[in-house]
Amino acid sequence: MKQLSRLGAGLAVLVYGVVGNPAVALAHGVGGRQDLPIPLSTSSTVAVAVIVLSFVLLGSLWPTARLQDGPRQRRINATWFKWLVAAGQVVGFVFLGIVIAGGFIGQPRASFSLSPYLVYILLFLIIPFGGAVLGNIYSQTNPWRIFTRFLGFPARPVPPKVGIWPAVAAFFAFTWFELASVTGAEPRTLSLYAVAYTGWLVVWTVRFGGDNAMQTADGFSTYNRLISAIAPIGRASDGTGWVWRGWFRALPVLPRWAGLTPFVLVMIGTVTFDGLSGTQRWLGWFGEVESHVWFKTLAMVGIVVVLGLAYYGASWGAVKLGGAGRSAREVADSFAHTLVPIGLAYAFAHYFTLVLFEGQKILSTVSDPFDLGWNMFGTAQWKIVYWFPTDGIWWVQLGAIVAGHVAGVVLAHDRALAEFGGTKAVRSQWAMLGLMVLLTLLGLFILAEG
Repeated sequence: MKQLSRLGAGLAVLVYGVVGNPAVALAHGVGGRQDLPIPLSTSSTVAVAVIVLSFVLLGSLWPTARLQDGPRQRRINATWFKWLVAAGQVVGFVFLGIVIAGGFIGQPRASFSLSPYLVYILLFLIIPFGGAVLGNIYSQTNPWRIFTRFLGFPARPVPPKVGIWPAVAAFFAFTWFELASVTGAEPRTLSLYAVAYTGWLVVWTVRFGGDNAMQTADGFSTYNRLISAIAPIGRASDGTGWVWRGWFRALPVLPRWAGLTPFVLVMIGTVTFDGLSGTQRWLGWFGEVESHVWFKTLAMVGIVVVLGLAYYGASWGAVKLGGAGRSAREVADSFAHTLVPIGLAYAFAHYFTLVLFEGQKILSTVSDPFDLGWNMFGTAQWKIVYWFPTDGIWWVQLGAIVAGHVAGVVLAHDRALAEFGGTKAVRSQWAMLGLMVLLTLLGLFILAEG
């Protein structure tokens, strides 16, 4: 703990020294797109300096691997949680029913129906973000898990080569509906998607059984499992209760499924596309063609591929610098978990305001889920309250980006100690450090330009 304290103290001193200086903080007037409290150049300098300093301090204060043995498994007395889980499962079924029914009854206006807010804000953002602190919330509310278990098909082993590739396809398809499809927010489209997705999972359930179908083909299960591995709370290894396992300790022991690295790259790449495509520079580069579905699809795939090439390039550099007798692909798969905090940081920073403000629409549309003029809970007329200060938004976004990349550096350093050992571990991570710096600058640029 002393080493961690020193690391934190060093980072705090650096941040205070740069952003805590009033002359620096007031050097940028409030004006432009984001009303940034400090210039982007200053934010970028601070972020990069923090990441580089964390890398240097880890090299001297963290000499042996500490996270590779997995969670601590200190049991939590949470019998009350069983009732919360049961309620969550009921709510999950109700919400799935609302999404499916929304395509056949009610009005087609997305902004006045509950379905888009349930899918794109609650399911895709709030539940995973909460899971990063409270453990895998989705697994306790997933209606498809209960449904596929009810079908009763026997479990069969999933071929190792299949891994979670079906989940990669499912997750990319979902993000495509959200970011590229012109009808992705319409209740009817979401209804048809929910029905098709249910059928998709049923097919995999027939083939491999319910639990294996969730692990193999449910993109949301994989997404939430990865992000919730950050949380200090999780299920006990015997599945009988809850344990305190410590922050980030479940990430290094994630199974190395086939498709894990591509899944994480899709996580980061699709958010990157969403951010870039919302900037004025993007519109200036591509003009009207950027509004076409085919172009958005190619751009999404292209950004994921470019990020993948950069990551595999950094993995190749780690092999060359570390002198390990393994391939770049093996190193990439071994370090894939280190990108999960970055994926969470990108998503949280980019969608923070969406949750904060548009998330309030859940409270109003739940009273009238199908836009039929109902007011079941007396909240139908509630308006969005823009209560969070603009300056505060930028600080939250900056903090999320920096924290996610520092966490990635820590996880990569710890894995490098286990993979390469000794001084080779630090040397092997120079390429990964360069990748972390580039991703940090890219994330901040997107937030500032969006």
